Order: sequence, then structure tokens, then C-alpha cells
Amino acid sequence: MGLHWSLPQLESLLSPELWARLKEAQNDPFMEAQEGDVMKVYNGLTGDVLAALPIQGKIIRVSRRKFRAFLAQGLNVHYGHTLSGITYGSDDVTAEFENGKEVRGTLIVGCDGPRSKVRDLLLGEEKAKVTPLELVHSNTAVVYGDAEKAKFVRSTHPIFSMACHPDAFCFIAIQDVPDPNKPETWRFQIVTSWFGHRDPSMDNAARLAQVKQKASFLCEPFRSANLWMPDDTKISYDQVSYWISTPWDTQKGRCTLAGDAAHPMTPHRGQGMNHGICDVANLVATLKSLHADQSNLAPSIEEYSAEVVRRGADEVIGSRKQALMLLDWDQLMHSPMMKHGLQKSRLENVAPNGGVSDAARM
Repeated sequence: MGLHWSLPQLESLLSPELWARLKEAQNDPFMEAQEGDVMKVYNGLTGDVLAALPIQGKIIRVSRRKFRAFLAQGLNVHYGHTLSGITYGSDDVTAEFENGKEVRGTLIVGCDGPRSKVRDLLLGEEKAKVTPLELVHSNTAVVYGDAEKAKFVRSTHPIFSMACHPDAFCFIAIQDVPDPNKPETWRFQIVTSWFGHRDPSMDNAARLAQVKQKASFLCEPFRSANLWMPDDTKISYDQVSYWISTPWDTQKGRCTLAGDAAHPMTPHRGQGMNHGICDVANLVATLKSLHADQSNLAPSIEEYSAEVVRRGADEVIGSRKQALMLLDWDQLMHSPMMKHGLQKSRLENVAPNGGVSDAARM
């Protein structure tokens, strides 16, 4: 997961001690992020650089597993709880769990992922359900076990790079570096996708063969990154889906959403985690602004939620457009990433009233 424009907000949320140790959560904890880096997009046909998109500030990639453990330090996280219901009182709210436990508090924040149960309860399952994209999306972790192969796959950029081809898209990122002097141990994330439908009858060997066939026409090192996958590589096809953020009833300031629960988006513009961190920073500021008697709780949470909806809907729409345009050779250079890189969205896809703008309709 890439962190870029949200890094200043993340710093504001962490203690100085944790912020100083953030490299521990990086995919490559031995690498120092550089100011003024670029994200290279390659022509998958020729190997030429289509674009070198400037990155404002720094970019780091973190491991989901490492980052979650890093942020959980010092916290008492209760696992094994599945939300079943929410009950609202006059001055409190109670979360009910399938294991029979109940927890009462002032505010519930649903940050429970793209298929959020809290969102279901706030909006109803039909309004809250995600919409799938007709993409085959292979997201694979690979260790090549060969130093020269690993160095070649990483040769385009130490963090990530991508190639666009009329028939497929490929993304390479370093996922884990146990030892910088032993490239044979490095783990990579290889994403390969194309327009189509997933075939549930395919076994792992058939999926691996299909990925290699699709990648066989790509330029290097994207071609070899796929063709060198060992025979026992686990291949799964992710369901890429999205939900355009829609206003929800905060129940007088007792319940709201954040992160993927508020704006589940496709990963093709690398924005999801950054918006999630932005949500948290804004929510913390909102909670700090509450009066001692919490008399402004309802309007404050309403204001927070409205901003999340407008910003979230804008990026969900933009990331959806990006996902489709990456595989549309005629539209690729007009895609949101090619125009804006990894910058924070500019609210071009939503009207002032929160609806979808005319420019965003496809």
C-alpha cells in the first residue's frame, strides 16, 4: 500500500517515537524514501516510458500486515467479534456482536472494510452493496528464489512501476525485503489484469497458465515477472469492486464511517489508504472540537461525514475511471492518473451538492 499525500496527516496522528520508527512497516525497511521521486508508466508494447509522473513529497509502500501490527502497538484490540446490530440510546450507542457481547459508547465509527456491516446497518444492504467491475485481476505474491531474476524484476524502480498494453495491465511492487543483500529472498507483488470475467471452474494451475499467457506479450521486465513465477505460485483473482459514497444517517451523531467502509474504491490510482488516513485525521480534529457536554456532537459528526462522502465519492469515481482507462489504449493518456498522478483528488467528479458531476459520467 502506497502512502504519499497523506504522510503529513499520518505524522500528526502518531507519537514522535512511532513516527521515527515508521520504516519498520515499510515493504523495504532498508530503503530511504526520496523527495521528488517519479512513478514510471511504461508502454507495454515497446518498453518506452509513457510517463514519469512526479510525486509530491515522498512515497513509501507499507505492508498491510506490518502496518497493522505497527499501529496496534500499545492498543488493546479485541479480535473475534462480528458485529450483528447497533442500538441507539438518547445519549449513547451500543454495538451488539454475534458472540453475545455488547459494548456501549458515545460514537461508533465503522471502519470495517469494503463490505462494511456498519454501512449495511446504516443504509440497508441494497444501498450499501458494492458494484463489481468486469475485470480479471490477479494479485500475486512471488519469491523468485534467484538473485539475478529478482534484481531484474526490480530494475525499473526500487518501489513500483507499471506497464500498460492494449490487452493487459501489469504492476510490479516490492513487497518484502528480509535482507537487502539477498535478492533471492525478496518478495514481489505482481498484479496483472485484463477485461473479462473470472472463470470459477479454473484451478490454480489453469489460472497461472492464463496469467502467463496474458503477460507473454508485455515488455520486459513485466513479461518475465510473470513468466518466471514458480509452478507452485498461488494465483487468485480478486473481485475488483467499488461503492460510490452516499450520505448516511449519523443517528444524531452516534454513528459514522471511515476508510474503505466509507469509500471502497478500485486500487488503480493508489488512493485508498491515503483517504483512510485523511478520514482519521479529520475525525480526530472533529472529536477534539467537541464541547465538554458534547452538545455539538451531532452537527460535528454530520459535518465530518458530509466531507467524507463528497471527497470519497469523487475518488471512487476517479479510481473507477482509472481502472477502465488503464485497459483502454485510446483513453489511457486522458486518464486521471496521467493528468494528476498520485495527487489528492480535486473534487472534479462531484457537484457542489454531492451528486455526480456531468464531467464524471461515462
